[in-house]
Amino acid sequence: MNKKIDQQSADNIRALAVAMVEKANSGHPGGPMGGADFMHILYSEFFNFDPSDMTWAFRDRFFMDAGHLSTLMYAQYYLLGNYEKEDVANFRQWGSITPGHPEVDVKRGIENTSGPLGQGHTMGVGAAIAANFLKARFGNWMDHKIYGFISDGGVQEEISQGAGRIAGHLGLNNFIMFYDANDIQLSTPTDEVTSEDTAMKYESWGWKVVTIDGHNHDEIRKALKDANSETEKPTLIIGKTIMGKGCVTADDKTFEGECELHGQPIGHTGADYTIKPY
Repeated sequence: MNKKIDQQSADNIRALAVAMVEKANSGHPGGPMGGADFMHILYSEFFNFDPSDMTWAFRDRFFMDAGHLSTLMYAQYYLLGNYEKEDVANFRQWGSITPGHPEVDVKRGIENTSGPLGQGHTMGVGAAIAANFLKARFGNWMDHKIYGFISDGGVQEEISQGAGRIAGHLGLNNFIMFYDANDIQLSTPTDEVTSEDTAMKYESWGWKVVTIDGHNHDEIRKALKDANSETEKPTLIIGKTIMGKGCVTADDKTFEGECELHGQPIGHTGADYTIKPY
């Protein structure tokens, strides 16, 4: 474990996500900047896959619910060699293979098309059910994990409620979902529209729930290790993150956590794109 390399790797994901949105003059940079640490630790240390063959039948699966955070996936997969520089440079352009919301492209690692919030949660639960069926039918050699990534808006969707309940009821211990809890949704803080206790809600459905600092690599590691060891319940990892992690103003003052960073290039906000944003 090299903390400096780990941090640089996560920062590279942030930088790529910001650059893609800035060049396209459209997109969502703040969320990917917050989720970069989890993405790096997951793929470098826990995700069971073959980077030279993303269609390997015995791979773990990753389902993105927050499709607007597509640059988080494209940045990670670019670093794996699944995309060319031209592909990420053409983010959100007509005819590109890097649309604003990811579309199924298993050979490059995109397991699901995700646009409407909540759908990725449901798809992940469905995949976990299918994986457990294969394990029951053919044995433990068919066992693999299903990972999900959801945002504040996604956990509020009604379709997520149904998916969460059935996952807990069935005891889908092979389903692990990271909740990127940055307390921002679209153009407002979440506390302006909801006051429910998400952890308590999922626990009541039969989930194992753990809350961590979503930027602390050691806490991410422990949460993923414990989730992989769970034998009876699906796991929700609530990662407390910062919208636009690393953003600063022109005079080098912090601009993290601002709503403006959610759905437009950071150069259009109070943050300064020319200053290293992490």
